[in-house]
Amino acid sequence: MVKPSPRDADARIARPDPAFKAYLIFGPDRGLVHERAITLARALVPDPNDPFAVTQLTEEDMKSDPAALADAMAAMSLTGSARLVRVRLSGETGSGPVLELVTALEKGLAQVEACLIVESGDLTPRGKLRKIFEPAKAAMAIACYPDSAQSLGDIATKMLAEEGLTLTAAARSAWLPRLEGDRAFARGEIEKLLLFKGLQSQRSDDDTLVELSDIEMIAADQGDAELDAIIGPVLDGELTTADSAYVRALGGGASAVGVLRALQRRLDQIGSVHAAGGDENAMLRSGAPRYGPQAAQFKRQLGLWRGRRLDAARQLAFDAERAVKRSASPADTLVGELLLRLARGAARMRA
Repeated sequence: MVKPSPRDADARIARPDPAFKAYLIFGPDRGLVHERAITLARALVPDPNDPFAVTQLTEEDMKSDPAALADAMAAMSLTGSARLVRVRLSGETGSGPVLELVTALEKGLAQVEACLIVESGDLTPRGKLRKIFEPAKAAMAIACYPDSAQSLGDIATKMLAEEGLTLTAAARSAWLPRLEGDRAFARGEIEKLLLFKGLQSQRSDDDTLVELSDIEMIAADQGDAELDAIIGPVLDGELTTADSAYVRALGGGASAVGVLRALQRRLDQIGSVHAAGGDENAMLRSGAPRYGPQAAQFKRQLGLWRGRRLDAARQLAFDAERAVKRSASPADTLVGELLLRLARGAARMRA
């Protein structure tokens, strides 16, 4: 049985054992699920974005073609390098081909040329996926639960130290509790702080402390209404409203990166609700609005953004984030293009 503790999970993912051919990464913290899946993919294949080395499947793909997973796992590499199959599930739904594959692996009946990574949301111990992965010898189940303030403190300390920054005690006690709940959200807020303070090469030698005043300036809960006025219309497909709100926000001093982070948080929140069943209880646990126009808007967006559409939106947001960091183009333009692209997509879905 391989069921690593949270402390051991990251080490096992960074240096995967060749004996394991299938991994189930699951839990309520979808940001951490996705982060660990990406880390594992990078450890298993030279280029996780290489379409010749990596096959991406969703539950819809496997429903339409039940043999798709087995075929992808058995396919030979065209280049002779390692191969990977990635599957994203919203829960137990559509997991039949995965269960069959792991069962065959355990019996020594599956001839595979690739490794398998399955991403899912929160799963009960009685669910079929955990019951087959957790006792398996050729597979591993890795649970992803929300970080504590202490574990997030370790992540923040490390990321800030890489840029020569240190949190004061007051800043630490005020900031870290706000980050609890989702690894992707926490990393986004840490990176926002880094952008606010500037890289080490951009600061004076004596500017090494993150003060409480810095935290208050970039607090995650500041400007939520203004950000909602942008993100809501974008995911609803209201192009004109979304564009106007974005322009107004930038004119008022809002950060394009902050808008991007808000979009990513909303997409992750929608994904968490879908993973937890998509009902009222799932919405409550995710912190989604419960009453009034905002609740109606969130439910409408749940219907629009799901499955491959949601996955594609998340990937576009991730690509935009990477472009902001690496491109010479201004962040305002890159984020604006992303918002309009998503708004056009939502408008087509509603048509």
